[in-house]
Parts: sequence; C-alpha cells; structure tokens
Amino acid sequence: MKDLKNCSFSRTRFIELLMWMCAALVPAVVVTVQRGGETIYIESQPLYILWIFGVVISALTILYFVFLGILAYGYRPVPPQDDEHVKSCTVIVPAYNEGSHVLDTIRSIVASDFPKDKLEVIAIDDGSKDDTRRWLAQAAAENPGIVRTMFLDVNGGKKHALYLGVKHASGEIIVTVDSDSFVEPDAIRHLVAPFANPKVGAVAGNIRISNISSGIIPQMLDVSFAFGFEFMRCAQSFIGSVLCTPGALSAYRRSAMMPVLDEWLNQTFMGKPSAIGEDRAITSLILKKGYKVLFQNTAMAFTEIPSTYRRACRMLVRWTRSDVRENLSMMKVAFRRLSVLDFSLVGLQINIVAFNLGVFLPVIFLPMSVVMLLIHYNDMAMMLGYAATMSMLWAVLPALIYARRYSISKSVYAFAYAVFSMFFLSWIPVYSVFTAGNSNWLTRELSQREPRERTADSRR
Repeated sequence: MKDLKNCSFSRTRFIELLMWMCAALVPAVVVTVQRGGETIYIESQPLYILWIFGVVISALTILYFVFLGILAYGYRPVPPQDDEHVKSCTVIVPAYNEGSHVLDTIRSIVASDFPKDKLEVIAIDDGSKDDTRRWLAQAAAENPGIVRTMFLDVNGGKKHALYLGVKHASGEIIVTVDSDSFVEPDAIRHLVAPFANPKVGAVAGNIRISNISSGIIPQMLDVSFAFGFEFMRCAQSFIGSVLCTPGALSAYRRSAMMPVLDEWLNQTFMGKPSAIGEDRAITSLILKKGYKVLFQNTAMAFTEIPSTYRRACRMLVRWTRSDVRENLSMMKVAFRRLSVLDFSLVGLQINIVAFNLGVFLPVIFLPMSVVMLLIHYNDMAMMLGYAATMSMLWAVLPALIYARRYSISKSVYAFAYAVFSMFFLSWIPVYSVFTAGNSNWLTRELSQREPRERTADSRR
C-alpha cells in the first residue's frame, strides 16, 4: 500500500467540496423554466424532490443496516491469553483539571487482573490548573514500580500528552485510558488479546457511560452508544477496519504507532493544527499502514459524558468535526483500488461512503427542509410528522440491541433519543462541516467535573 505522507486537507479543496454540495440545492430549491425571457417558478418541484430524496436515503440506510447486521452477526471477540503469553503493556493516562477522579482511574487500572510484572502506567498532568498533580503523586506513591508520573507546566493538549507518554513507554502494547474513565478488572487482558495476530495494529475497547443516572441525556446516549459504537464496531471489526479507537479505552501495537507518531502529532486540516479527534486520527494512520484495527466488546470501560444539552452538543460538535476530517482522509485509502473480490476492502469502502453521507447529507437536507417550511409550510407539518414517525421506526433496531445486551426497561430511551436527535441535534453535522477547521476542545473546563458512579447493569 502506498503510504500517505500528509493528512492535511487544504482549505481551498474543502470549500470547493462544500460549493459543489450546495450546488445540488439549486435544482432542489427551485426549478425554473424560461419562456420568452420570462422566468416561471415551479413550486411543486422542491417538495417532490425532497420526498424522493428521503425515500432514496431511507432505502440506502436499510440496505446499509442489513449489511452491518450480517457483519455483526459474524463477529467474535478474541479470547484472552494467560500470563505467560500476554504482551507487556504501558497504560497512558493524560489528565487535565481532573482532580481526585484521576486517582480512581489509576486505581482501577492497577487493580486489573493483568500481570503486574508486565504492566506499566504513565500518568501525565497536562498543565492542570487544579490539584490534579497532587492526586497523580498519590497514585505513584501507592503503586511504586508500576505508576510513573509526568508533570507538564503548560497545557499542550491531549494529543501532545499522549505523544510524550508513547515516547517514554516501554511496553509492546500502548493502552490509552481517559482520566475520567475507569476500567473493568479484566478489560486490559481482553483488550490486548487480539495482538497475538501480528497483522493487528490497534484495538478499540467497549465504552459505557458511568454517570448514566445524572440526567436523561446520558441515559439516551448510553442506548445510542450501544448501537453507534458497539454494534457498528462489531461489524467493522469483522472486516478488520474499525474506524475509531476511543480514547477512553484503546490499545495500539507500539511498533505500528511509532512510524506515524510525528505525522499524527503534526497533523493539520484546512491549514490549521488538528488538536481534536486524536483517537480517530491515529486509527486512520494505522489503517493506512495496512494493519487491521479490531474491536473487543469484552474489554469494557466506563466514562463520563456531559449531562446538559449545551455541553453534550459541544462534545458532539467536536466529534463530528474530527469525523469530517478523517472521513475525507480515509476516502483516499478506501478507494486506493477497486476489487469486488476483496471483501474487507469493499466493506471499508461501504463504511466510508456511509460515514461521509451521514456527515455531509444534512448540509443539503437541512436547508432544503427550511425552504420547504417557508414555501410549503402546510405540507411541512405533515412531513415533520412523517419524519418523526420514521425516526421512531429507526429506533427499533437500537432498542432491540440494547434490550438484548443490557436492559429491556432502559431500551425505551432509544425512542426518546430518536426524536430528541431529529429536533435538537440535526443542526450539529451542518454546523460542524462549516466549522471543521476549528480544533477547540469545547468541553473540558475547570470546576465542571460531574459526579462519577458505576452502573449496576454493566454486563450481562
């Protein structure tokens, strides 16, 4: 495979892409007919095109979900290895304004059933303004010979902290754990199991929400995560191309990571440094090198998410902005060649196209809907009802998956999230596309840490 030396995407090319996409609105918004120099507007055409657009997208979505279901059905996690054969591991925990929570995180790592003579923990204070440094020092004092600390005077960002941690790591496998997460006792052992295959370059862990009872938003997102993260990653893992290894819990082969480490650190997009989406970025680079990226649903970690609408939107905007960058970047890899006989390559191509459509179609669909509201407001009321009904129907699949995997009673939040997403989150892809060059973190602020708790139904 030809290596791609630069992940940057020029501002000019990005703007050109948006212009071409918006150009598609011209025939959809209004169709004109010239008669002797007089322009006649055919107002019925936009509504018709919008209906056709919705039907086509719905049909393609159904086919895509069927495809994912077939792949996910064939998924099996890799069995864990015994102490003798498991590879040495360095767990990196970057922390910024985390306070005492980081001590809980490190304690959960050290309490793992992973052999202690093969475990190293590097905890990094990324220039925190609170007392995070004190708690890291206590973690090191509690676990001499296992926990090492690094203290940075200036906040350089999560990617920079991880970069330093990898540079100082001694383990064959690098594991990243967010400082607001905690891992199950067997998580790390399960996470590193797939590396027995030398073709595996990275492994994604299974992420659940720890503060699930702090509000309805975490409850809805927990159901969404089970579908969007767990189900879809099972499908992607079957073809060896998981597209994102989450920072809350993931593992990387050090020998696969080192050759792309500097490129990852210095990645740019639209002429600016890419400081967000570091997990998707490193995953893309490892996939580009020809390694497989897998998912272990038995390697489970719990992490906090925002419980307010404003902060949840900021988190989703940050994720979507990185998706814009990495989806465009991965198009070059997915379509480096065409071969209907290469099932893994075809699967990657289908996933990348679907991911790009999921991010960019709202740029067309939302303005079209606004136009319909202005010129066909009577029909729009009917169409909103239709859209809400379709959203509820689409929620059946996430609800069934959550009910089978975790909780029947809480699976009803899938329907609540479907409506919530349509009316309150549909603007996020559009806004993220047009602000994709913005790498502000948005969510980590001093004195806004939320209480942590562990869910009782963590695993069946």
